[in-house]
Amino acid sequence: MASGTEVQSQINPLHTVHNSVYTRAAYELELERIFRRSWIFVCHESEVPEPGSFVTKQVAGDPILIVRDGAGQVQAFNNVCRHRGSLVAPDAAGSCENFTCPYHHWTYSLEGDLIGVPGEEAYSGSGFSKEQLGLVPVRCETVYNLTFVCLSDSAPPLRDFLGEELLSEMERPLGRAEYEQFHYESWTLKANWKVFGENQRDGYHVPFVHQSFLAKGSPAQPYRLFPEGHAIQRLRQAQEAVDEKTWAETNRDLLPGMEPGEGWVVNIFPDFLIMVRNNVSEILSQVNISHDEVLYEVRLLGLKGDSEEQRANRRRSYEVWLQSQQPEDKAIMEIQQRGLQSRGLRTSLIARGAEATEGVRGDDNRLRQFWQAWRGMMDLPANSLGS
Repeated sequence: MASGTEVQSQINPLHTVHNSVYTRAAYELELERIFRRSWIFVCHESEVPEPGSFVTKQVAGDPILIVRDGAGQVQAFNNVCRHRGSLVAPDAAGSCENFTCPYHHWTYSLEGDLIGVPGEEAYSGSGFSKEQLGLVPVRCETVYNLTFVCLSDSAPPLRDFLGEELLSEMERPLGRAEYEQFHYESWTLKANWKVFGENQRDGYHVPFVHQSFLAKGSPAQPYRLFPEGHAIQRLRQAQEAVDEKTWAETNRDLLPGMEPGEGWVVNIFPDFLIMVRNNVSEILSQVNISHDEVLYEVRLLGLKGDSEEQRANRRRSYEVWLQSQQPEDKAIMEIQQRGLQSRGLRTSLIARGAEATEGVRGDDNRLRQFWQAWRGMMDLPANSLGS
């Protein structure tokens, strides 16, 4: 019998992934080559509903402040005081009339202008100028109320990064109504960020990890792969998977343009997922902490102005069709991360299925596309750090 090494040598090298890509060395390169050059999701616009509302995030290790300014526009800045480098806004979220650094009380407007310096006269003759020392802006753009930031000045605009074809697919239902977030939760996931990226593109695991009617009641639907590592997978729920009452409850107050049992999941490279199921939309995102740990975030969206009953119906749909999968995925991703530390077996496979950019089953096509995008941004010839 051929050894494992001999068998693997017959496989296209680009259909394998080397464990070196999950290490600290790879992670440090990824922060510079991927996360500082890509559009990274930071919040839904409804999280900053009025002037003065803000949230703070970490993007590629940098503290970022996202705020709705006095004119109602969402802006982003480096969350760093120009004086001595303190965070300007240390809280995760809040609302204010302006930002006052907690260290020496330099004050900035919602538009990022430096408007107050205690003892300003002491800077006389130093060349000090308030006009030149506002908060440092960060590129910030929004599409369908989804707010992204980009730390690179040379990256294309957000709409170009996503592509008009993908945006057209997302338009139903996201572009047909105003949405707002009504639920948020997060937890620490002890796994590399790419383990999440792979898992959300992997349909092969569903009947094994999610051993419930969710697996049995979700027949395969068409998928499509887009440039830059993005993808969409159509979803369809089988009515016979649940009782008549549950089916009715989870298909009330459908999102605009959606039919009963219909949905889709969109993956946006590098690490963002948004899913639509009947009458609720779920956002899964992550914030990098280290090479083997991320903050895993879950958001639920409904329509702005929903009644309490409508929100209850959307939450019920989430509980039936989505919620049970999260702890199951969390457990298996952390198990995989532990296995990826092996030095006895250094490569894994993404070889299922023929090459295609659209179809029904998908196999490992979405995984291979993810790694193609990774190689392109990392400027590497293989899914390996070369060690």
